[in-house]
Amino acid sequence: MYDIIFISYNEVEADKNWKHLTDTYFWAQRVHGVKGIQNAHIEAAKLAETDMFWVVDADAQITEDFDFSYIPDVYDDQVVHVWGSKNPVNNLEYGYGGVKLF
Repeated sequence: MYDIIFISYNEVEADKNWKHLTDTYFWAQRVHGVKGIQNAHIEAAKLAETDMFWVVDADAQITEDFDFSYIPDVYDDQVVHVWGSKNPVNNLEYGYGGVKLF
């Protein structure tokens, strides 16, 4: 299984979503307070000890059926994988804000 890294800055629900994530995935790590999303991803990469790692944004709440066990095949291990997320305001699903595997 790949490392799971939660990235937060000043999101209102960050601590709640962090607790929700670590209630199930207690080994997840957190990057907090790093200004700039690119800088936060760089810090996440420094924390990761696996070849690839999951990124969970602070405004995302992981559903019980999300599966962190996905392993890309050898042809897809050099790309970013993005899962869709559901916008709670309009119920639309799209990749923006979704969980990513780097």
